[in-house]
Amino acid sequence: MFCQLQRRIHKLWQKHFELVVFYSQMRLAKFQTDSQESIQKILAVQEESSNLMQHILDFFQTLTDGQCENDG
Repeated sequence: MFCQLQRRIHKLWQKHFELVVFYSQMRLAKFQTDSQESIQKILAVQEESSNLMQHILDFFQTLTDGQCENDG
């Protein structure tokens, strides 16, 4: 009787640890997916910032090129 109980407990512990591993793998996969999405968002913002900075630099370049001679 005691041996049967031990075997049953052993099987339950095995199942428990399989589920813990499965849960951990699922959490890791979700974390990796979320991280990849964040990286894509960061890259998009980085590109927008770069484009905006180029527009600002182009604007300042027009001011120093003397294209505003009619102002005064």
